Amino acid sequence: MSKPKVFRDEKLQNEFDENGFVKFRMFKPEQVKRLHDFYLQTQHQHETVIDKRKFHATNDTDNATLINSADSFIKEVMFEEIDKHFYNYKTIAANYLLKQSSPESELGPHQDLRFVDEEKFYSFNIWVATEPTDKRNGCLRFLKGSHRFHDTIRALPTYPWKYESVIREIPKYFTDVTTEVGDCIILNHACIHGSYPNLSGQTRIAAILAMIPEGASICHYFLPDGNPQNKVEKYAMTLNDFINLKGGQRPEHAVLEETFMYDFSPVEAGPFLKSIANKKSQENNGYQFIRNQITALFKGVR
Repeated sequence: MSKPKVFRDEKLQNEFDENGFVKFRMFKPEQVKRLHDFYLQTQHQHETVIDKRKFHATNDTDNATLINSADSFIKEVMFEEIDKHFYNYKTIAANYLLKQSSPESELGPHQDLRFVDEEKFYSFNIWVATEPTDKRNGCLRFLKGSHRFHDTIRALPTYPWKYESVIREIPKYFTDVTTEVGDCIILNHACIHGSYPNLSGQTRIAAILAMIPEGASICHYFLPDGNPQNKVEKYAMTLNDFINLKGGQRPEHAVLEETFMYDFSPVEAGPFLKSIANKKSQENNGYQFIRNQITALFKGVR
């Protein structure tokens, strides 16, 4: 089933649809500096949880005033550019993501929460770091095309991840994506990704904004603890519901749409790893072919 388009640039849309992510230059340095400066002004409130988490978001502080102000400010800056590149979209919530300088700040393979009916739609983040990112300070890494592998329910507070059986092997097949100031990464929430630990000596700061196509409804999946039948609760959500969502708790005012049983059985490790190894090999062969063609071209003009 074809899903709605949101990129004005068809090439970016195609790359996003194929890989589950795409990088391009979206913001001016001055806009990125404003995002960085707002964080510095609220650094003390943001870092109230760093003793517990070396990687955390504004929402993890449970500070409603901070969460609302960060959401409003990030949107204010990003809206200056969004309509130049996107259409047919709705925004959800904006956050800062803080990766402390620590070996414990590594983020292993995972998928982000599910916000929509992914059989018909997709949800995605606009991700922009306030300084250049590379392996040293924790750049993002992706498993290309993994948003198309399986339809997965990603619920709070925790859930049995479908790829847990291969989680240690996945990083071998990751693609690293570094960024410069002004670059953004658009990532499908279903795409498997992670990031290196930040070993730079400074906190890596990124701002994100979650978005969905115009026709999609926002939802939230909750899997209660002590639930051997894996009975999932699906809630219809508003922006305020997300802003006020407390870790590990049901949304307080959201409407319960349905409950259903879901099979969280893991993928079979052997066939899965063989499949992604073949995809990576084909990709590398394609790159080598292009390099050979370019080399031959330059040899011919000597």
